[in-house]
Amino acid sequence: MSPKNILILHGFESNSREHWFLKAKELFQKEGFQVFVPDMPETFFPKKEDWVKTIEGFHPDDNWILIGHSLGGVAILKYLEKAEKPIGHTVLLSVPFNAMKFGAIENFFESGFNWQKIKANCKHFDIVNEDADPVIPIEHGKNFVKNLNGKLHILHGFTHFHKIDLNFLKKLIK
Repeated sequence: MSPKNILILHGFESNSREHWFLKAKELFQKEGFQVFVPDMPETFFPKKEDWVKTIEGFHPDDNWILIGHSLGGVAILKYLEKAEKPIGHTVLLSVPFNAMKFGAIENFFESGFNWQKIKANCKHFDIVNEDADPVIPIEHGKNFVKNLNGKLHILHGFTHFHKIDLNFLKKLIK
């Protein structure tokens, strides 16, 4: 069975109405998916536990695709560390591998990543980075590929995926 539900998570200091999130929701709904784009709690002072609880509230399973932009992708990985059931597919878009200079998100990285548990809870990872992202260097994506055995996609851009070709995203989830 192919996944029929999509959860799209925004990143740090963002919300569901920014960037391409609602356009992607509309596109995927036309393709027959049930799509959710929640506003994550306390986006300027995010707490890992609260973001993970938000994901848990959707009860994802192998009938789900989780798409995370930036810190939303880290939240997905933290969810997968403790998930009760595996999900179908994860797409990570310009996701940080560490907190870099953003002190407000350090709590997401304090315990590192349990790669074995994450991989056990999702078999298919697509990691997408821009070649000139002003926020997340491409090395972050390469580190995720190495640890998740995922597929790396490098797109031309300098927007930290504030814009994305929705047809590209659509091809990833087919």
